[in-house]
Amino acid sequence: MRKMARIVFFGWPYILSRFPKVNTYSKHPEKYDLDVRFRQVKGLLEKLNKSSFHIDFVLEGTENIPEGQCLFVGNHASLFDPVALVMILNRPVGFLCKKEVEKMPFASQVAKALDSTFIDRDDLRSEIKAIASLEKKLEEDERLSYVIFPEGTRSKAPDFQPLPFHPGSFKVATRLSLPIVPFSLYLTDRILGQHYHYKRYPIQATFCKPILPEAYQDLDTKAISDLARDRILEAQKAQREKDRELVMRLNGYSAEKTDRVLHYLPKK
Repeated sequence: MRKMARIVFFGWPYILSRFPKVNTYSKHPEKYDLDVRFRQVKGLLEKLNKSSFHIDFVLEGTENIPEGQCLFVGNHASLFDPVALVMILNRPVGFLCKKEVEKMPFASQVAKALDSTFIDRDDLRSEIKAIASLEKKLEEDERLSYVIFPEGTRSKAPDFQPLPFHPGSFKVATRLSLPIVPFSLYLTDRILGQHYHYKRYPIQATFCKPILPEAYQDLDTKAISDLARDRILEAQKAQREKDRELVMRLNGYSAEKTDRVLHYLPKK
């Protein structure tokens, strides 16, 4: 509650100035240029970061993101994950979202403005329809890339280790011969989580070596999903080892205070 109050209090000037356009884009995205919509959403979120979120992004592996259209697949620990990715990436991206997001104020409008697709994982017919819609959007505009969280739900505290991936999440890439870029976001749960109250919030984002079509053409989707998850787990291990020093340095905390504020330490 305390964090939401801060976001509303300090962020409302930016929300009032930029959100009406985002809301308009969300109603008829086809009427507005993709790059314009993405820049408007990205600009709003970057303003909110400066006023309210106080995130310092620590990026690694951006050189692994290929030119052109691709499929980003990564771990999912927080509702903030898509927000973080829009702020990090410099290309238009849409998201495969749970149907519940469609009913969330602000999140729904942002997702729709970005050409996202909503899926009901409990309804096979809905799932098939959503994937077909996603593929059509990618085919219609080669500037658009997509983000999928293959776990299908969020990983949990204390270690937020990625859950097993759903192999079907990778069919979009194999059908359209898209490069697959595994990524790991570390502890985005901090941004809205009530356990954490830092001056600055380090969020590590690592983009792993991509899995190119020529590398996966002889693999089934289960093998592809295992390969992507292994790369994410390796990246997350390195992120976990750096986290304590980042929290201490960016906030000017002593070693003792850092240990007190790190609520979710890896298990020994």
